[in-house]
Amino acid sequence: MPPPEDAQTISGISPKKAALLVVKFLVSFGLLFYLLSSIELTDIKANLASADPVFLVLALLTPYIGFFITSLRWKGLLAEQGVHARQSILFRSCMTAVFFNQLLPSTIGGDVVRIYDSWKAGATRAVAVSTIFIDRILGLTALALFAVAGLALMNKQSDDLELLPLAVVGVAIGLAVSVLMVFSPVKALLELARTVYHASPRPINKFFGKLDEAVESYRGKHIVLLRAMVLSLVLQLNVILMHFLLGRAIGISPTFYDYFYVVPIALFVMLIPLTINGIGLREGMFVYMLAGLGVAKDDAITLSLLAFAVFLIHGVMGGIVLAIRGLSLSAIQKSDGTQRSGQPI
Repeated sequence: MPPPEDAQTISGISPKKAALLVVKFLVSFGLLFYLLSSIELTDIKANLASADPVFLVLALLTPYIGFFITSLRWKGLLAEQGVHARQSILFRSCMTAVFFNQLLPSTIGGDVVRIYDSWKAGATRAVAVSTIFIDRILGLTALALFAVAGLALMNKQSDDLELLPLAVVGVAIGLAVSVLMVFSPVKALLELARTVYHASPRPINKFFGKLDEAVESYRGKHIVLLRAMVLSLVLQLNVILMHFLLGRAIGISPTFYDYFYVVPIALFVMLIPLTINGIGLREGMFVYMLAGLGVAKDDAITLSLLAFAVFLIHGVMGGIVLAIRGLSLSAIQKSDGTQRSGQPI
């Protein structure tokens, strides 16, 4: 059995992808240059020099909590499909995924590695894809719920953010509906969705048909949904905690609850595929949103750069894990399935 088709997109970069990468690079560093040119770099240097090392170390440890929670949620979703994988392997796969997301964004995404590892654990291609798809949707839904909570919990808001609450609530509702359509669908809406994708061009029809079939075993499994959703909320709380700790490290004023709103919105905007790993967009959103909380531009940029540094460090750690695993890009691309045993990995 060949490996998942998603893992077969790893070979060289096409001219089109290379051009897109150049555009993203220009947008990222154009935005970053614009932001940095409006402040004194010595202010950022001073922020970093005076940062509290205790809070920095605590923030650096939070991603490990995130890997544990993600691997636990992933393990539960796979188990519901009859696929049993050791959590220790899934934990390392999550670390490897950060390496690909942070350091090789143009050739392979972290989700592709996780799909590959799901397949190696014994999942079919459809199950491997659908499990990571649901895992991702649950995470985004939790992120949106925290953003909605942040609307009520923020001590003060900028007048420039008037349209954001409406957008946040809209995204949260859309994601919540997507989750319910998987775990507890309204029959009429499900049939409507099936009618739409059946009438779509063949590639779309085929993809959503397989996805629909693969998630069938989750329907009506409310306990599975509750468990996965709780883990997703704890995971996003951990991300918010990391940013709060970094903020404390450099002595800025937002409360823990203020980050419930600031961090989810910034992370959502970073998902827009205009930049390299959100560089430039991340800094711009932190400056824009934290300004309403009385945070100076240089402090906001420092916080953003520290958050990027944390993920970059863990990306390097993920690369070390990848080297220890002995898993190469060609192994993901060319594996003929002979190593797949169907047993827990």
